[in-house]
Amino acid sequence: MGHAKQLRLALATAVVAVGLIAIAPAAASAATYTGWFADGGTLSFKTVTREGKVVRVKQFAWKNVPVSCDQGDSSYTAQLPFSMSVNSLAFSIKATGVGVIQSVSGRLTHQRRKANGTLNVFGALGVGKTNCSTGDLTWSAARG
Repeated sequence: MGHAKQLRLALATAVVAVGLIAIAPAAASAATYTGWFADGGTLSFKTVTREGKVVRVKQFAWKNVPVSCDQGDSSYTAQLPFSMSVNSLAFSIKATGVGVIQSVSGRLTHQRRKANGTLNVFGALGVGKTNCSTGDLTWSAARG
């Protein structure tokens, strides 16, 4: 193969490789949202987007949300161990574990720049913390 032909082949390969790299983020990308609860505490989560459509919410976590237990008031920090499917920009899950129920619902709004929803946790939240409840906590978040 001649030198010019080898250069054309190398250039064509490089162009295809760059094109594939440019397409990959469009096929599956993520955005991070952070926010707060109306009654105190913060939250964060990520979205997974495929072909311009949000398809999943993952790593939904909250810090220092107020909780009432039989032993008194406290704060609670956790992260859902599951991701959530997104349908028509809405998502929800009721995650049950050993002695605890964690319900999250939300909706992406304002061209996916913001989100809002509720969190409700009930159960045993650690050693010596029984019959704990957050009640329905409303939250708001914005894409970072």
